[in-house]
Amino acid sequence: MNRTRLLVAMPLVAAMLAAACGRESLPRDYAIDQAPAKLRPAAAEAESTIALLQRRLGARLNAELERAGPAEAVAVCRDSAQMMTADVVAETGNPVGRTSHRLRNPGNAPRPWAKPIVAAVDSGTLAADVKTVLVDLGDRVGVLQPIPTGAICLRCHGDPDSLGADLTAIVREAYPEDHAVGFSEGELRGFFWAEAPLRK
Repeated sequence: MNRTRLLVAMPLVAAMLAAACGRESLPRDYAIDQAPAKLRPAAAEAESTIALLQRRLGARLNAELERAGPAEAVAVCRDSAQMMTADVVAETGNPVGRTSHRLRNPGNAPRPWAKPIVAAVDSGTLAADVKTVLVDLGDRVGVLQPIPTGAICLRCHGDPDSLGADLTAIVREAYPEDHAVGFSEGELRGFFWAEAPLRK
């Protein structure tokens, strides 16, 4: 199932999962451009929080790649990304982070509300086919924004045979349970996510 079809099918998927788990319902999800008006201000706040984290992480990673290559970029992800994320949370008051269907860092496992959507992603799904998803959490919203695999990402997330022995050893040491290799340019690599409250 490609991601566009997945979005259409999500209400049915949610209902089936709810029945299987003995629950009345799971949170309702929408393509963000089809979300109810009452949820849109919170959605915009969540997207703004994601954009702030995306800019900071992207700038730092690109700087390290240019300065010292992929090995230093891995060190940034391992040592600095979580601190940078915590800084954005402190500044905005909104939980935010990254997740994937193929994790490098187990600490980036999806939030409970995001699990069904992330788990439904097929390998090889193109990011261009994936819409940003909004999940109605009652007093707040959750937003999942797709992360495409760019050409620069392939230096650490591409074909394992192209990474080189030194980089492969660094990644394995930093992330013994790594599953985030073998991506192709344009493929969905994961999601940025954020939560924001409904404000009166």
